[in-house]
Amino acid sequence: MATSSLKKSFVISSKKEANAFVKMFSDSLKNPPKPLNEVECSTISHEQMTKIINAKLGKKE
Repeated sequence: MATSSLKKSFVISSKKEANAFVKMFSDSLKNPPKPLNEVECSTISHEQMTKIINAKLGKKE
């Protein structure tokens, strides 16, 4: 569920685009981004999680 907002789709329609994509991908492997030192997170209650799930499923409480 957390990764669904990161999902992207695309179409490569020419050899020029394919070459650019391969170059970008290989460059990213050579120079990966630095990891985040600190990640903020919080917890939610069981009731809050139930409300979120029910809202996504379209259920009434």
